[in-house]
Amino acid sequence: MPITEEDIQTKVHIDPQILTEIEEEAQVIVHCSFYNDPSIHFGEMGVRVWKETFLIDEATGIKVPMIKALGIVYQPDWYFLAPGETKRFTMIFEALPKSCVSFTLAEIINQPGAFVVKGIKRNNSDIYSVRLD
Repeated sequence: MPITEEDIQTKVHIDPQILTEIEEEAQVIVHCSFYNDPSIHFGEMGVRVWKETFLIDEATGIKVPMIKALGIVYQPDWYFLAPGETKRFTMIFEALPKSCVSFTLAEIINQPGAFVVKGIKRNNSDIYSVRLD
């Protein structure tokens, strides 16, 4: 059956109650790099990501969990970098609160060597690049 001009101009009405219940889905993407600096570290250097990695709103302390890491292994495994090698990977997180203006990237683990990057300024795209070395 062909579409008529009347079909095209038909308006759809959405209940205002439904409109108030809509939540915008958003994610935060953090591109990471880790450089095994041979002037600081001797030999190979292991790097990995713990599932207990969060973004923390610096004003409220609200923790946003990581959804997935791409291009890196999860603890307990290790990815080893030769001296002078850089490892690049990406972490995807749930959305930060809309009021957030700066945040910390942190692995919350019970051993030394956790990734922590403080004072990351919020931007409109919610896509960031950080160095972890």
